[in-house]
Amino acid sequence: MVSLTSLMASCAIVCFLTSGSAGGPQNVVAAPKYGKVGPKWRVDLRPAIGSLPLGRVVGHGHETQGRPVSSLWFLDDNRIVATFVIREGKPSLSSREALDASSALRLRAIFLDAASGQITGTLSWPTSSRFARIIATHEGRFVTQTGSGLTLYSADLTEVRKLALPATEASWTSHSSPTGKNILFLSGGLGTISPVPWVWVDADKLQVVLSWEDARTGWIGISDDKIAMTTCTWFHECEPGLRVRGLATPWKTIVPTLPTYEPRTTPRPQFVNDDRLLLLGPHAELVRTDGTVVFVEKQFSGGCWSDGVLPSAVGSRFVVPACKLKGKVSALDVGGSQLLQRIFLYDVPFDRTSFVLDVEGPAVKGLTQFAVSPDGTRLAILNDEALEVLQLPPLK
Repeated sequence: MVSLTSLMASCAIVCFLTSGSAGGPQNVVAAPKYGKVGPKWRVDLRPAIGSLPLGRVVGHGHETQGRPVSSLWFLDDNRIVATFVIREGKPSLSSREALDASSALRLRAIFLDAASGQITGTLSWPTSSRFARIIATHEGRFVTQTGSGLTLYSADLTEVRKLALPATEASWTSHSSPTGKNILFLSGGLGTISPVPWVWVDADKLQVVLSWEDARTGWIGISDDKIAMTTCTWFHECEPGLRVRGLATPWKTIVPTLPTYEPRTTPRPQFVNDDRLLLLGPHAELVRTDGTVVFVEKQFSGGCWSDGVLPSAVGSRFVVPACKLKGKVSALDVGGSQLLQRIFLYDVPFDRTSFVLDVEGPAVKGLTQFAVSPDGTRLAILNDEALEVLQLPPLK
């Protein structure tokens, strides 16, 4: 006979989740493994960037330059690319209207070996906009966005095709599917009740599949054939919830969400495969597109603001970086600093946490960008102009 003490001890290692009626079959789910992880390598990209990274200019009359516009992606399991917007040469005119057109703006791309951190090459493409970056990758191919202009490049860095988005008064924001095969573009600000333009693009062909107008009520995530959107933001009064639609089907509210009153904890949806998405807010909730709740994780709140959920392109793992806001914060990152503390890993079948890793090494503070390799075994972190890679545990 097994003693109660033995059973209690085994619960620290294995959790039993009962499904069906009493006496029915049980699913045995291993408890998460805990550990520590530090950078396998770290490199200063400033010499390769060659100039001061530029941000978007905002405001009228008293213009302010925002944070540098950058992007970070795995092209495949072995190659990483980071981009920055820079200016080459000196502007010949002093008027603000002609500044960017005359100052040789470039989208600077730095390619690195994922295993060693060695820089394998650099490229610079002309851009007429300070809002320029890579917005999607798939099997080595990638798409760049410079304002309303898109360019598709092959795995050998050859230009394949260009596409111009319709001209609008507002800038286009993009959302890539976990596989990188599809991109959704929206024109208009977050929480827009009036209809705004939406454009769905096939990233592999760089062709418009569908365009329409709709309200943009909240945060958005996409898969290769579905869109998820929260019903409201922290500055709107409404019935908070999560809606899902297909490209040819209407919106359907699948789950309610908790009301929040600040940007960092407002729930944000991210598909981790075609039929499951993680809703990251005051806690993490994995739901199916039919509204079934798979699990709720309360060990962390809000994740990291810049990148909440990172699904691997092959769909075998997703990663959630967990940050803590240090200092008094009255609004996002005001009077405080975001500090990366832990990394949560979820492996198929995505029924609960697989690994919890405490992050060691140099402090990663502020708005930071993350990227996960297609196979889910490497995590790249871009912190200002420093890039590092963490080697993650093998998939469970």
